[in-house]
Formats: sequence, structure tokens, C-alpha cells
Amino acid sequence: MNVNDQSSTFKLLSIDGGGIRGIIPGTVLIEVERMLQEKYGNNLKLGDYFDFIAGTSTGGILTCLYLAPDPNNPGKAKFSAEDARKLYLDHGDKIFDRGIWQKISSGWGVTDEKYDAKQLESALARYLTTVKLSELIKPCLITGFDLRLYKPVFYTQHDACDPRYDYLVRDVARATSAGPTYFEPAMPESLDDIPNATPVVDGGVFANNPTACALVEAITKGRGAKKGSVPVKDIVILSLGTGTKMDSYTFTQCKDWGLAGWVKPLLGILMDGVAQTVDFQLKTIFAATGKGDQYLRINGEFSDYQHGLDIPGLDPSMDNASVENMRKLKQFGEQLASNYKDDLQAFVNNYL
Repeated sequence: MNVNDQSSTFKLLSIDGGGIRGIIPGTVLIEVERMLQEKYGNNLKLGDYFDFIAGTSTGGILTCLYLAPDPNNPGKAKFSAEDARKLYLDHGDKIFDRGIWQKISSGWGVTDEKYDAKQLESALARYLTTVKLSELIKPCLITGFDLRLYKPVFYTQHDACDPRYDYLVRDVARATSAGPTYFEPAMPESLDDIPNATPVVDGGVFANNPTACALVEAITKGRGAKKGSVPVKDIVILSLGTGTKMDSYTFTQCKDWGLAGWVKPLLGILMDGVAQTVDFQLKTIFAATGKGDQYLRINGEFSDYQHGLDIPGLDPSMDNASVENMRKLKQFGEQLASNYKDDLQAFVNNYL
């Protein structure tokens, strides 16, 4: 493909899960949007430019925000990258606030979910109002896991032309971010007037990095349900993580762990293990097709002092949304964007 002919490229954005750490990819994407505006004009927003966006959990929320339509111009994006990040900075400390009654009633998160979902639902309703999945401005894929049917569920704008697969976007965002132990399962209900609410939890339980799911969806019907598939050679992917905490354990430390001992480390292992595996798979696929430079993965390690990512006092927990910690997550994202500035600029220049 001629890098100067970008009309044939199918531009796919994928965003990992990670709770309040969504501030990190949200910050990197502010820089991406700035680069795109320099190239195409100041009125451009991320949602206007990418052909397909995929997200899990916090990445699913960002996907909904980037693709929400402008009421005054429904074919265009309502929110800028800066607007999307403001949901976290303005509401994060309320969403992840644990009042004393919630701590007591949940047994400090042991016998019930750690957080009341009302603040999350309120913030999503404020931003997404009554927008339907079918009204998002571009095809998308947002992950969840249906506990009743015991299988993954993919919320897709391009399938939502059928009311059986159409939902209020705020309900989709709530479902994809219903992290086990953090929030109770969501009960999204489709808009076909047939009662079918079912419990759904965070898609991070099976696809914290949704890039492989997004690639398959793009190959099969990425241009929409009626327009069909996209060949791999035409796909370019920008995949964003929410930071990696490289824990390590000795045999002595873990050999006697029971259920209680494994709960916390296992969550991190599942999230990071899936993300790393998917990254390896995508690199392998694109390298095998001779298109290795059409896939760019951006993520950072929280303790990486060599690249300025060891932000003093930063807590990488998915739910530490204190004002100070959110400021440090923003700083981490800014440093990550700076570290990858040349790669991002080349990717934008060549493929976006």
C-alpha cells in the first residue's frame, strides 16, 4: 500500500480496560487528536476520523464518548478527546468513593461489591443521555460477559440496526465497566420491547485488550452490516493500554496461597496476560502479512524509570481516584505520549 494513499486504509482504534487508569489512554489520545487536527483541521475529533473503535471496560466508556453524536450535527462527534477525559477527572473521585456505610455493608468489599454504581450511572447518563447504540457515528465493538448465557457479548453499532441488538449507550457503558468486586452486574435491556434484561459484567474477564476481537470484527463486517468486510492489508490499528504493573512472585511467596491469596494477583495476571498475548498475536499477524508497521501498540510500565514512567507516589490500582492520584495518572499519560511521540507522528503521517 502506498503510504501516501490513505483513502484505502481502514483506521481502527482499540482501548484496553483498567478502571480509573483510563485517564492514561485518554491522555495519549488527546495528543493523537492534536496531531490529526494539525493535519486535517481544528474541527476534527477522534470519533470523526477513525473508522472503527473498540473498547473494554474503561476503554468501552471512552469508545462510547468518542462516537457519541453531536445533537446539532448527528453525523459528527460530540465530544473531543479532552471532553472524554474530563468524565474521569471530574467524576472519578465520586464514582470510586466508598462512604462508611458502603464499607460496612460490603464487609470492606468482601461480602458485596466495593462501590455503589449510582455515581457511575449518573455520570454516564449526564454524558450519554438517551443516545442509542445504533446512533453512534461509526461501527464499534464493546465487550461484556453475559452471566446468564455464560458467554461473551459484543455490543456493536453496526448490528444495532436490528432493535434486538440496540441498547441505550449509557447501559452499554455501564455493562462493559461492571468490574467484578467493584460494581454489581449491569442489567442492560435491548430496545425491541421484549423483556430480556440479563446480568452482564466487565468484558475484561475475557478480553481486557479487545484488539483481536476488533480485528476479527473488522475483517468480517468492519464497514457495517451492509457494507461488509475489510482485508487485513487495508487495516491499520492503534492499540492503547492502561499501564502495566510488573509484579513478580517467588515460589516461597505463592506456594501456600489459597483462594484468598490468589484473588488479587490473579486479577492482574488475567488482565496483563491477556493484553500481552493479544499484542503478540497482532504483531505476529501483521508481520506475517508484511504489514508490521500498520499495527502500533502503546503501553507503559508503571515502574519504568528509564523512560520517566516511575511517577513518585502513583498508585496503579484501578480504583484509586483521589484527585492527587488522577493527576499522577494524567502525568503518566503525558509522559507516555511524549515517549511515543515520534512513533505516533509517523503513524499519523503514514496511515491516518
